[in-house]
Amino acid sequence: MIVLCLIVAVGTFVLFGLSTNQHHQQRLGAKLTPPRKKALRSAAWGGVGLCLALAFLAEGAVYGAIFWLGALSFGAAAVFLFLNLAPTSADTSRRAK
Repeated sequence: MIVLCLIVAVGTFVLFGLSTNQHHQQRLGAKLTPPRKKALRSAAWGGVGLCLALAFLAEGAVYGAIFWLGALSFGAAAVFLFLNLAPTSADTSRRAK
């Protein structure tokens, strides 16, 4: 349950990250349309709720809330580092030239 909560937290912040114009263009190579942006953000907020439910099931209400915040913090940090520091296909093609 705990590992599943961490996976959901990372997936949630991937969705939040891809709902921004810059990261969507860099990672997917396509322009972000308003309906897609809304769908990504809605799915991400659903992930936040699912992560909360999983944390509560795994650890109970008191420790579950603490674990949930930790899982969200871990997910946000991991995805932030990946989206901003990992090379994109455009970066690798520039280096080859």
